[in-house]
Amino acid sequence: MNATIADTYEIAMGRWSRRLSRSFLDFVAAQSCGALIDVGCGTGSLTLAAATRYPNADIVGIDLMPDYLTDALRSSAPNVRFETGDATALPFTDDSFDSAFSQLLLNDLEGPAGAVSEMVRVTRGNGRIAASVWDRVGGLPFIRLFLDVAAIVAGQEGEDLRAKVFDIPYQNEDDLFDLLSEAGLEEVDTSTIAVRMDFIDFDDYWQSLMGAHSLIRHFFGNLPADLAHEVQQATMRAYLGGKPNGRRSLVASALAVRGVVPV
Repeated sequence: MNATIADTYEIAMGRWSRRLSRSFLDFVAAQSCGALIDVGCGTGSLTLAAATRYPNADIVGIDLMPDYLTDALRSSAPNVRFETGDATALPFTDDSFDSAFSQLLLNDLEGPAGAVSEMVRVTRGNGRIAASVWDRVGGLPFIRLFLDVAAIVAGQEGEDLRAKVFDIPYQNEDDLFDLLSEAGLEEVDTSTIAVRMDFIDFDDYWQSLMGAHSLIRHFFGNLPADLAHEVQQATMRAYLGGKPNGRRSLVASALAVRGVVPV
């Protein structure tokens, strides 16, 4: 059976984004009732975590890709609805929500400031705006492990891949602080959140890796067969660390920021 986009994301990142959601919501500290919006909700990890934490809130999850918004997801919680829409042009009127948050979206957008501006527009005064992104350069070791191997084994092509994956906006807490401050938010604060990524074995790690980033999939899929085998074997040796195949645990970090909409 062919895996859907939602299935691929769940294997690659969904399980980790669910873990991140719980700690991120602790940091967000949103109101326990009212109207909340999850911008760039994907397969709903943060949306559903919010629905469980805030059963008296009305929560909207919105994402540009309708393939993420499966029938099962749409019917998963009574206080949630899902819609298709662009984070940089949210289909809601001004002051529609009491809080707006976004997880693992901003540094994949061409215009992150536009998305923040929209979150501010649709949120009432004194409402909370918050976002989190993976610390991709220094805090995402399951990707870093492969990219360093690729740079060594595949030469310039591998080095170019590593540069592209890491060449993103908002690579540290200061960048995120400036992003929300420049959007006019008050009481801006940042934090780094740790998430443990547990893999059953190398095959589990590899499956997650290949679903994690389109550039990685494209790079590996287009390597000559002998070089692809060499890269995979070298990555496996790095994963195993001289021990038998089996469970490994890598700690990732996410950068989080929050602020308050002025009255």
